[in-house]
Amino acid sequence: MTATRTPAGRGRPRAAAPRKRPPTRRAMILDAAVHAFAHGGYHGTSMAEIAAAAGISGPALYRHFRNKRELLGHCLLAGLDDTLTRLESAHRADPTGAAVPIALVRVVLDLRELPRLWQLEFRHLTPEHRSAVLLRAARITGYLRHWIRGCRPDLDVADVELLSWCVLSIAVSPSYHRAELPPQAAAHVLDTVVAEVVRTEFPRRSAGRPPVRPVRAVGGNPALDRALRSERMLAEAARLFSSRGFAAVGIEDIGAAVGVSGPALYYHFRNKAELLDRIVRRQDDWLRMTLLRAVAETRSPEASLRSLLRNFARFGVDEPDLLAITVSETRHLPTDGVRRYRQVRLDGIAQWGRMLQAVRPELPAAVARLLIRALTTVVIEAVRNPRLRWRDDLVDVLVAVGDRMTAAR
Repeated sequence: MTATRTPAGRGRPRAAAPRKRPPTRRAMILDAAVHAFAHGGYHGTSMAEIAAAAGISGPALYRHFRNKRELLGHCLLAGLDDTLTRLESAHRADPTGAAVPIALVRVVLDLRELPRLWQLEFRHLTPEHRSAVLLRAARITGYLRHWIRGCRPDLDVADVELLSWCVLSIAVSPSYHRAELPPQAAAHVLDTVVAEVVRTEFPRRSAGRPPVRPVRAVGGNPALDRALRSERMLAEAARLFSSRGFAAVGIEDIGAAVGVSGPALYYHFRNKAELLDRIVRRQDDWLRMTLLRAVAETRSPEASLRSLLRNFARFGVDEPDLLAITVSETRHLPTDGVRRYRQVRLDGIAQWGRMLQAVRPELPAAVARLLIRALTTVVIEAVRNPRLRWRDDLVDVLVAVGDRMTAAR
């Protein structure tokens, strides 16, 4: 009897081929994480949410990144490395550096969420990633300083550095606001503003010492201390929220800063969220009053616009914590508070934009608002930057930069 041979491979189950990970999976994870962190915040985003957004399982995500903190660091480093690659290419194409700010504006419009993530979540990085991010930021501003030194050999090192940070702030300003113009049109406007800002004439300054913010004394006059205790709680809460982030500050931390027990705060505020809401409302009220004064106390649109700019810059220098909170912490407000603040911010930008149009009637409304958003970003980032806060002429310099921005043709 002749045995029949089974064709090779038939009759035996074939072992399933191992599934290959797509080569772009890591990039997909980073893209999903950047979006999640930028919109939900570090504390408000879970690894499970990021995995779901990337279309993978939780264990698959942990095969790439050990924890959320490490993932955040890699998000920032990947985006900054991409930015540096494009700036380096622009620099090689034009050694004068003139192509660098143009490339930077377009990188930010392509990676709109990256600067926001950098500004809002930097404090949560590991020390190693924090150093790596700062090193890359220094390289970015280094390209800008090289270009500015070529344009303005008359400026000293400190003024070149200040202008480099102003240019960076203008470039990243679209990251903090809703886009109204197509990217190409927005890029053209920002290119024009950057070119104008580099020509800023700095006001003469004396060799002064860094401004010193007054230390809030505790326990000087017991009666007065009790009467103003809620105000001091607001001030210390603003400082702590700005430096550590809302989620990382507890009631006991605020109490210790004021010199009372944590539970004593509940005599004045129901909870930590109410403290934040009151702080944000204070800034809203101040901006409304400043706008009204700028209109009521001046005789021309130009004078009103400059008055508003100077008072805004002065407020930022005096109270940088309040401005910082409106950038980084308003998402922790109650839902109705978030909506209210967003509407207040939109109304404020619209009012500033109309004031600018009164000076520059040829500007479309969307362009005027884009300029005002860039201008407010420059002020906010300058007063938050410890490398710039030492300047005793910072308000005057910001007004000079703002004048150039609003006059850009």
